Amino acid sequence: MIEGLERLGMGYEICRFIPFIHEVEFETDRKDIWCFGAYSMTNTAQKYGWTPGTMANENHDLEVYGPKYGEHMLNHEGICMEFTDPLPDSEEYDMFFARPTKDTKMFSGQVFMRDAWDAYVAKTKANDTSALISAESRILISPLKNIHQEIRCWVVNGKVITISQYKLGYRVTYQNLDHDEEAMAFAQKMVDIFQPAKAFVIDICRTSEGMKVVEVNCINSAGFYDMNFQKLIMALEEEFN
Repeated sequence: MIEGLERLGMGYEICRFIPFIHEVEFETDRKDIWCFGAYSMTNTAQKYGWTPGTMANENHDLEVYGPKYGEHMLNHEGICMEFTDPLPDSEEYDMFFARPTKDTKMFSGQVFMRDAWDAYVAKTKANDTSALISAESRILISPLKNIHQEIRCWVVNGKVITISQYKLGYRVTYQNLDHDEEAMAFAQKMVDIFQPAKAFVIDICRTSEGMKVVEVNCINSAGFYDMNFQKLIMALEEEFN
């Protein structure tokens, strides 16, 4: 990112986020600011009156965008429930995928065994930390799916700008895929259905059932992988200048 900004001759400042008190240390007095960084920092940035600052909003919620994409969602057969609700009494949930419905860091989306999940919930209750997550306690659970490839797509003003593979099968591997016409076309088709913000990222994947939407995330705190940063920053400049 920094190399790209310097190559384009654009100013930037590296800021320090102070946890617990949720403040950002910075020197600039400009208000025309765009934030890239950790989830906590970009959300805290909203209080400084920066424009556009961050794209974070309530649309980055699976229970908002999931119904919009419908059967195009990878986990459209999954169940949204409270964190402490009991798991369904079904063999397909003996091993399953779970994640928060919102774009938060309550816990990382991952695969759980039934016993491990029950122990995780019990530990959370015992440590009295459930109060800390009660405001964001909605989760998705879903049977496991066979994913061949996962791709992140950066979107600005309703157009897919650049895309990058971030996982091939079970291997984490980054590769720019701006030449992948099928992936670009599918991502654009989904963007034409629903846009949670003027700029965002949408993760898609290839499966044995075709291409699917994995999730939608806030662009300000999304990993870059092997995307074309110059394309992205120029699109942002054009949209928010």
